[in-house]
Amino acid sequence: MPNSLLEKIRNILRPVLGEFVADSFIRVNCDRIGLKASQLTVHEIPKFTDKLKITLFLFLEEKEVEKTIQKITDLAK
Repeated sequence: MPNSLLEKIRNILRPVLGEFVADSFIRVNCDRIGLKASQLTVHEIPKFTDKLKITLFLFLEEKEVEKTIQKITDLAK
């Protein structure tokens, strides 16, 4: 994942999910919006976070999900 946006997302997800799960969540949720992870741009962040949020609820409590999604959403500003 050479894309700097992906690295930033990865750095947000890694501490709460671990490296392997973070990478998997990025890949799976990009697939769900019809993109390869390398194609993700700030314009797709809203669609990406909508899908990611659902996935995060499998591993995290609501408060942590909201905090994590907000950090990723802030990257698009």
